[in-house]
Amino acid sequence: MEKPKLDIPKPGFAKAFDVLTIALFAACIVYMFLQWSQLPDRIPAHFGAAGEVDRWGSKYELLILPAIGIFLWVTLSFLEKHPNLYNYINLRPDNIETQYRYGVVFMNVTKNVSTLLIIFIMWQTNEIALERVQSLNSLFFFGILGALFISIGYYFYKVMRL
Repeated sequence: MEKPKLDIPKPGFAKAFDVLTIALFAACIVYMFLQWSQLPDRIPAHFGAAGEVDRWGSKYELLILPAIGIFLWVTLSFLEKHPNLYNYINLRPDNIETQYRYGVVFMNVTKNVSTLLIIFIMWQTNEIALERVQSLNSLFFFGILGALFISIGYYFYKVMRL
């Protein structure tokens, strides 16, 4: 079946989630640059499952995280606006608009929660490099990751019921 292009408006909560996430991302980048001169030359570059640093790298590696965040945001924002590009489970002529609405919300939540995860890692990396904390807060990290997987599961639950 050829998937039609429909103009699905972004729900209000999704717009608010975007604004919150963009504000936090911008604040984290500003914070990182304000701390830049205080950062040591070697900063945490990778963390083990328990949150301990298992690789150190140049502080310039910190610039990779915002780049990934921006790339992720732009790519998922594009997909959010084009739900006709997704592969759907159980897509039928009578549920296309509902599936698209679910898809837009799913992509919005995935985009924002993934970006929040990057924000958290950027912030924690700065804090560890400045010796304000000892390791990545694994509970918070896995909480954000859990929120991402729960939202994915919820999306699949909703579309399977259509």
